[in-house]
Amino acid sequence: MLSLKIVGAVIFGVVAWTTGKQPDDADCPLTHPWVLITGGSLVMSVGLKGCCGVICGSRRILTVTSIVAGLLSMFVVTNSFHINCNFSWREVPWQAISIAVGILTFTYNYRENKKKETRRNQLNHINEQLSKLYGPLYGNRLSNRKSYLEAIEGHKNLRDFLKLSKSHWLNPQRKEEGIRMLTRWRRFLFYITHPLDLKAEETIRDNAHLFEYGVKEAELFQNFIFHVNYEKLIVASWREGCDHDVFGTRKAFQEEDFARENNAGKSDDKTSKMLTDLVEHVRETYATLVARQQKLMREMDEAAG
Repeated sequence: MLSLKIVGAVIFGVVAWTTGKQPDDADCPLTHPWVLITGGSLVMSVGLKGCCGVICGSRRILTVTSIVAGLLSMFVVTNSFHINCNFSWREVPWQAISIAVGILTFTYNYRENKKKETRRNQLNHINEQLSKLYGPLYGNRLSNRKSYLEAIEGHKNLRDFLKLSKSHWLNPQRKEEGIRMLTRWRRFLFYITHPLDLKAEETIRDNAHLFEYGVKEAELFQNFIFHVNYEKLIVASWREGCDHDVFGTRKAFQEEDFARENNAGKSDDKTSKMLTDLVEHVRETYATLVARQQKLMREMDEAAG
């Protein structure tokens, strides 16, 4: 890193010296104003890039700057000798160059600090999104999905599971199997699925300010909360109608006990699609934020050298 700084300083000095000279010969086409303007411009462009390469530790930027500086130096010196222009050290505007360098350095540092601050703020926001909203929801929904699949014992969906359990219950020879299936589902919902849904609802309510897509995803979360509220009514009705425990089981089930509306909320396709969309949305958003987080961390590491 020290060698890069030395090379950068030499490059900047050469550029400033070769572009900052003013000709003494009145017949020289390189007039004083022209030299000041072009010299200042060259110092600002090449010098700033050279400083950027040094400060950032970028060998690519430094190499390009070295080539450009060398070409500019050769052009100015060759052209000056060709037209027999005499240069005087006393006429070099060192004070103006120093002021320009100071301004450029301040401007560059200010812009870099703003970039760093912006990256830090973005990273802090993403970290908060992941730790408070999408991270917990990601784990919550995956656990919920796994529990759901375990509860329905390999059936396509809950509707088919309840339909089969009802069929068994109506069959005198398999009545106990129908009761077992319905009891199994209600235990899973009461002890696993419903608590997970309540936790997801709390996470969403408390961290609505961290929504990645704002209003676009707010409707999806709103529909999920409505579903959870409906679920609360179902669990409450189980408690009121149970005979001997809190599972919603009975000594004698009735036919309506096997309806999906009395076991997990609405059975319409819109609700089923909403629950599937929620899992996919949380998974995709979580992956997007993690990728963005890693990208910002790499950029900050590169900027720090």
